[in-house]
Amino acid sequence: MKKSTLFLVCLFFVCFFSGITLELSAQRGTVIEAVPLTTVTPSEIMLTLQASLDETAYSLVDLFTYKKHSVTAVKVIYNTIDATGSPTVASGVVFLPVVTPAMQMPLFLYLHGTLTRDLDAPSNLLGIETAIGWIMAMDGYIAVLPDYLGLGDGPGVHPYHHSASEASASVDMLKAAVAMCADPLVCPDPLVWAKPDGNLYMSGYSQGGHAALATQNVLQNNPLPGITLRKTVAGSGAYSLSQVQKSYLFDHPVYPSPSFLPYMLMSFQEAYGNLYGDLGQVFVSPYNLTIPDLFNGLYTTDQINIQLPPEWKTMFVPKYLWNIQYNYFHPVNSALRKNDVIGWKPKSDLHLYYCTCDELVANENSLLAYLSFLLRGSSKVSCLPVGPFKHAECAPFVLLLSKIQFDCASGANPCGINLLSLLKSATKEDFPEFRNAVSGLTPSPRIEELMKNEQLAAWVRENELQASEGPAELTVYPNPVYDVVNIERPAGLQGLVRVALYDMQGRLVMEEDFTGSVMQINVKPLPAGAYQIVLNGNRIMTKTLIVMD
Repeated sequence: MKKSTLFLVCLFFVCFFSGITLELSAQRGTVIEAVPLTTVTPSEIMLTLQASLDETAYSLVDLFTYKKHSVTAVKVIYNTIDATGSPTVASGVVFLPVVTPAMQMPLFLYLHGTLTRDLDAPSNLLGIETAIGWIMAMDGYIAVLPDYLGLGDGPGVHPYHHSASEASASVDMLKAAVAMCADPLVCPDPLVWAKPDGNLYMSGYSQGGHAALATQNVLQNNPLPGITLRKTVAGSGAYSLSQVQKSYLFDHPVYPSPSFLPYMLMSFQEAYGNLYGDLGQVFVSPYNLTIPDLFNGLYTTDQINIQLPPEWKTMFVPKYLWNIQYNYFHPVNSALRKNDVIGWKPKSDLHLYYCTCDELVANENSLLAYLSFLLRGSSKVSCLPVGPFKHAECAPFVLLLSKIQFDCASGANPCGINLLSLLKSATKEDFPEFRNAVSGLTPSPRIEELMKNEQLAAWVRENELQASEGPAELTVYPNPVYDVVNIERPAGLQGLVRVALYDMQGRLVMEEDFTGSVMQINVKPLPAGAYQIVLNGNRIMTKTLIVMD
């Protein structure tokens, strides 16, 4: 859109947060286009929600909302960076309360869950998650919903669960929302008077939970001038991709949403370029040929899942799958570790919620994230279940929890805790875990309780080892070696231990159980060169071995 057209567009909608100069350039967070889409009343919003939500979800929304303002939705296209750090553009939507005279209002940043179809991006106003934008703006928040990279009007492939670009796209969308139409030369006479008060509240569910933690970390390290993140609510996110979620998948050979796996692998290939040479190395026929076309932005995740086997392992070339499961140094595992979002210390309020019957994202993602934050000294985190719901059923409870948390903290609305007495009459159910999470009657678990879980404790120890010194090295001799190499079993390496040998291309050369206190391997048949010895037990230990002719 040309500048003259942008000028005319700006005359129709909000010009808020005066004093920030709009700069149409490639600078991150600057607005390229801002297009008003529609304005609707609270009654119209509620009618639409009643038609699209189930009876329980609608009753909860009706109970905990105040229906104060009409809302204008504005699509924004803005400058940002892609997963490699190169300039690109992305889209999103801002939901603006219609008020007069001028009013200061809190900002609300919502990060959506897994999407594969461009039409479902928030800025197209078709996806179910846009409901949270309408609801929050109707109740007095300036609601900002990024599409992320590669969805909506953004070019290229969406880098699914790529934490750095989730955060950069979200932060830059927030900048664009604040800067939108702020230059008096561009928009001299604002017609809508919603202005950010500088307080930010953020929530996300599923992939959005992962994105919310990544974004909170970035905002903590690089705060935006004039904006303070007050509170984050994250629900049912795969925060620990490399440990919890990976283990959950390999423990569940039948998985209800097999599309998540190729989506993530192809995304990480776009971001890092080293996961595979071609898809024939990853997927067996016909999936190596059919999968790319499934992720062209035209199909929903449900439509893609129908085309893939729920026995997800059958999609994969066995050797490639083995490397994902056992080879610590494989590029897939390196990419997963890079996109874990639990290795930092939150300094602003963070509430982690999950549901105990989630069939897609392991509960331990939330528990390990919470435990990791506590062990780093954070006093700003909580973690609670909200009910015995599956993944999709859980979402409205978490999102309403976030609204209640934000209302109580911001003062934008009465604190919804006072409405709990009406919960059963409104929904015909009591929802005790949700009630306890809202009221704060149930305390978050203590470190001592969580560390009794042997698997959580093992993951913590592994993370501590990686943070301090990386995977520990083995005692291997002689090195360089001509024929037989000796490998000592280290003290503290317990239980079943597998020893594997990889060449420098990451190809498995040999693998077997470690027996005895010293194991001997005949390497004389191997070509000369460098190899990696990996012992995989209750911890991972490695050593580079040089084989000589």
